[in-house]
Amino acid sequence: MADRTFGWVQEAYTLENLKNVVSAFVPDSEINKILRMDKIPRLISEKDGRDEFIKELSGEEISIPYTHLKGKGTPVGYTRSNAPCSGIIQAVLPGQRKEYQSDWPADSFLRWAVSIGFLHYSRKQDACSLSPLGRQYADAPEKSEEEAFALKTAFLSYPPVCRVLSLLGEEGHLTKFEIGARLGFIGEAGFTSIPQYMILQGLWEAETREDKTKLLQDTEGTSDKYVRTICSWLLQMGWVSKVPKEVTVSIGGRAYTGTIPQSYQLTLKGRTILKHVTGVSRFSRIPKRVMWDMLATKVADREYLRSRRTHIIKYLEGSYRSPLQVKEHLKSIGMDEEEETILDDIRSFENIGLQVKKTGNTYRIMEEITGLELPAANLGQAPVKSEVSLCKDYLRSHLTHVDHKYLVLLDLGFDGTSDRDYEIQTAQLLTSELDFKGARLGDTRKPDVCVYYGEDGLIIDNKAYGKGYSLPIKQADEMYRYIEENKERNVKLNPNKWWEIFDEGVIRYRFAFVSGAFTGGFKERLDNIRMRSGICGAAVNSMNLLLMAEELKSGRLSYKECFELFDCNDEIEFQCS
Repeated sequence: MADRTFGWVQEAYTLENLKNVVSAFVPDSEINKILRMDKIPRLISEKDGRDEFIKELSGEEISIPYTHLKGKGTPVGYTRSNAPCSGIIQAVLPGQRKEYQSDWPADSFLRWAVSIGFLHYSRKQDACSLSPLGRQYADAPEKSEEEAFALKTAFLSYPPVCRVLSLLGEEGHLTKFEIGARLGFIGEAGFTSIPQYMILQGLWEAETREDKTKLLQDTEGTSDKYVRTICSWLLQMGWVSKVPKEVTVSIGGRAYTGTIPQSYQLTLKGRTILKHVTGVSRFSRIPKRVMWDMLATKVADREYLRSRRTHIIKYLEGSYRSPLQVKEHLKSIGMDEEEETILDDIRSFENIGLQVKKTGNTYRIMEEITGLELPAANLGQAPVKSEVSLCKDYLRSHLTHVDHKYLVLLDLGFDGTSDRDYEIQTAQLLTSELDFKGARLGDTRKPDVCVYYGEDGLIIDNKAYGKGYSLPIKQADEMYRYIEENKERNVKLNPNKWWEIFDEGVIRYRFAFVSGAFTGGFKERLDNIRMRSGICGAAVNSMNLLLMAEELKSGRLSYKECFELFDCNDEIEFQCS
C-alpha cells in the first residue's frame, strides 16, 4: 500500500493552477493537448517516462499512476532547483525560472485536488482519475456560476475549510496562529502551532524591519501553514479578507504589542457561505469528505490512529453514543481504549471541522461523511499501537489539570527533525500552563529554554532523538559552558547576554536535559557536569515532565520541591516509563 498523505495541504495556493491540474484529466482539453503535444515531449526525457505519459493522457478514460503524476523527486547530483522534470503535474505547473515545478508542489496540488474531491484516488492501484465534480469544474467556463458552484461544493465538503470559517464566524477577527492553535488533532505531532505570545515577543526584540518580516514569514507551525494555505483559497473565493490585527499579551508583567499581518475576517459573502456549514434555515449541509489518511499524519503509529478514528466516526455518524459505548464498540473489533482517549478524539473531530453535537453524556456527528473507508490491508485486523500511544493513554487518565495538547511532547521527543517545536512546547508547558517565568531562547550560543520561580532558576537543554538520548560529552560540555557563562555574566564570554532572561532575585540554579528517553551513560555525564560546575542537575523524559507538571498544577507538589528534584544528578521518575 502506497504511503500517501491526503487530507492536509500546504504550499498549493492558486485556483488557476488547480484548474489546470484537474483539466489535465479531461481528454483533449486545452491543457491536456498542450501536455501531450508540446510540454511533455520537450520537458520529459524518454527514460523518465515521456512516451508512457503521452499514452496515458491520450485515453478516453484517464487514470494515471500517482508516481507518474508527481514525478521522481531530485536525482543524485541535482538540487531541487535544477532537477529534471519527471512527472505530468510538474509539467502542468509553471515555475518561477523554468517551465515546470519540482515534485513537492506537484504532490501538494494533487493532494489538494484529491482532498476536496475533484480527483478520485484508487488506493488499490495508487492512481488518480477525474471525479464527476472534477469534470464539472474542469468544463465550467472561467469565472462562471458553474465554476463557482463546483468550487463551493468542493471547499465546503472539506472539513478544515469549515473549521476555519466556523472559527472566524464565532470570533470575528483571528490571526493564523489563533486559528492554527485550534486546528487538527489534540496533542499530536503534525499539528503544531507557534504560540502567539512568542511571535509578539520576537517582534518586540527584532531590531530591524527586515528581522520582523523574516520572523513573520518564516516562523510557523504545521497547523499555521495549513491555515495560511486554506485562507489563500478563501481569499480567492471572496469568503474572507486579510486584515492585519494588533494583538497585546502580557508576559512576566511586561506587555508586548505587535501587528500580525496574516489575520483574517469573514466577508459578507463568507457569512452567507457559513450558513451552509451550520445548515441554518434553507441552507443544507454539504456532505463532508473525510479520507482515512487525514486522521493522523506524522506519528509513528498513524495507521492505528487512522483506523481507530475511522471506526469512531462511523459509529457516531447518525447516532448518539456515550464514550463507554464507543469503548465497547472498539473492544469488539480488537481495539482496547480508555474513555479519555475517545473523548480526545471526539474533541479533535471538532478541531478538524466536523460538527459534533453533545446531548447529556452522548455524542453524535451531525453530518453525512463521504470517502472514509478502511484500506483493504487494515480490514479484519487492528494495526499495532506504538509505545508512545500507550504512554499517552496512561497520561490521559492522569492529566486532569494539564491540557492534553501537551501530549505532543511525547511525539516530539522522539522526532529528530522537530527540535524547535520540542523546545517551544516545553517552554509553553512551563510558562503558560504552569507558573514559571522564562522563555524558549533556542538560538546559537543560547540554552534552549530557561525558566525560574522565586529564587530558583533552571537551564534546560531539549534533545529530540528517535532512539533515546545518551547525552554525548559534547552536549555535556555545552551545558557546562552555559552554567559558567551564567556565573560570570561577562559579555566578552558571550555578547548575547542570554542570562538576562533570569530575574535579579534568582540565586540558585540547576540544569536539566529533556528528551523522549535516555540511554547509555547519561548519568556519568550528569555527574561530570556537577563535579566541574558545582551545580546539580537531572534528566527528565517527556512523560515524566508531564507528570511533574500535573503534580505542580494540582498543588500536590510545590515549586520549591520541584526544583529540589533536580538535585538528584539522575533521571527524575514519577512513573516507570
